[in-house]
Amino acid sequence: MLLSRYAAYLTVMNGDPKMLVVALGQSYFAVQTRRQELTDADALGRLTEDQRRLLMRDQVTLQNRQLAETASQAGVITAKDFAIFQDHGYQGLYGATSSFSGSAF
Repeated sequence: MLLSRYAAYLTVMNGDPKMLVVALGQSYFAVQTRRQELTDADALGRLTEDQRRLLMRDQVTLQNRQLAETASQAGVITAKDFAIFQDHGYQGLYGATSSFSGSAF
């Protein structure tokens, strides 16, 4: 059975590092990730501040669209549902307590 690179990554990163093949895979992906981070940082370093800002704005816009599409596919349809969905996401990210009361909708 052949795995895609992403499937191999998920399998290895969630595997038991006591197994030699898993430990080697984890090391490989750690090195490759760091290599890509350095490449990305070098490329970003050559951009002007305005170019970096616009790039980040485009990335956030794309990620927000993907999030909204995924939420919709999962059954989050109304504005209230989406607000609750986002609030739970922030709680998960930051461990914050909810400020959403649901009464605004």
